[in-house]
Amino acid sequence: MTSLEKQSLSNPEPIAHEIVSPDEIESKLLKIWEDLAKVNKMRASLFNLIVFNKLSKRTDYFRTIVQKIIDRFPCRVLFISHDPDSSKEYLKTAVSVIAPEGQSTIACDTIDIGVAGPEWKRVFSLVLPHLIPDLPVNLLWAEDPSQNHPLFESLANLSQRIIFDSESADSLYDFSNTVLSMKEKKGLEITDLNWARLEGWRDLLVSTFEAKEHMADLQNIEEIKIVYNAKETEFFCHLKIQSMYLLAYLSSRLGWNFKKAKAKKGAFHFSFENKINAIIEPTEWDLGSGTVIAIEIKTKDEKCYSMARTQQAKHQATIQIASQEYCDLPYRFMLGQTASGQSLVREIFQGGTSDFLLESLHQLLLLDKKKLC
Repeated sequence: MTSLEKQSLSNPEPIAHEIVSPDEIESKLLKIWEDLAKVNKMRASLFNLIVFNKLSKRTDYFRTIVQKIIDRFPCRVLFISHDPDSSKEYLKTAVSVIAPEGQSTIACDTIDIGVAGPEWKRVFSLVLPHLIPDLPVNLLWAEDPSQNHPLFESLANLSQRIIFDSESADSLYDFSNTVLSMKEKKGLEITDLNWARLEGWRDLLVSTFEAKEHMADLQNIEEIKIVYNAKETEFFCHLKIQSMYLLAYLSSRLGWNFKKAKAKKGAFHFSFENKINAIIEPTEWDLGSGTVIAIEIKTKDEKCYSMARTQQAKHQATIQIASQEYCDLPYRFMLGQTASGQSLVREIFQGGTSDFLLESLHQLLLLDKKKLC
């Protein structure tokens, strides 16, 4: 079985699947839908989704994300896998029809494009005629944007929104610099999967400190510690990124002026003006690699905010607030299933580019100036 066959037949299982030549894509899809119409299947697409990735162990991971998107919002998917390590050049195409989970009446198209060698030059002209006219185009660029790829420019020009994956970046500093430059020069809507995965923690911080009795403590912070899951998998190895994002978000919102950073015994230590310190510390959990596990904030008057996931319900956090005079009763906060792909679904349909994301990327240029991450 070829690599394209393995990709197309991996999770999720399609209703129909055919390997076809490039000039037979639409005719084969039409024939499939003629057959499916007899069993009351209806074709549905709300937008076009182009996915570009290098063929690797992460390819199936991105297919899982695509299925999560389809489960919520049917769309036409053009899934491009580039094999830079192949000794042979090829351009292979396949078509599939995939149904959202739990749906018995609707389904949508997936067009797979596998390419190696100089054949990549044909990919853009192959993609263009298979985009559904008058529907938005979203591009999930699953590779490092700081590494030039000849297809990026042309695919980006087709798209209204680009979703990046900072996990693919060799340097968080280079990633931030490149994405900010693209935003400035092209004015495209952008987001990042790791930013989306932090949505629950950002909501938790806002809900905790929006209370009047806690808001003043934001200006009195002395130390913050962020603990993340340092357990590597074949899909994730750049494990400090989400923690760095969260620190960048907090420090940019609070106007902290960065001074210096250093690595020490597996942890990162950051110093800011006004004697504010931050630590990013590893641990190991049975949860998504790189996921933030806990945040601890201490103020200059020895007030402590402890926010930590629970072992019994890992997508919930327990919040405990204590000072020298009192200790509040702990309460729970639902962080959400951010590792499941739902965060990407929300990011696709959230219009514009988050100003908080842009501020965090600017802050990351300072925090990771020495390219620690």
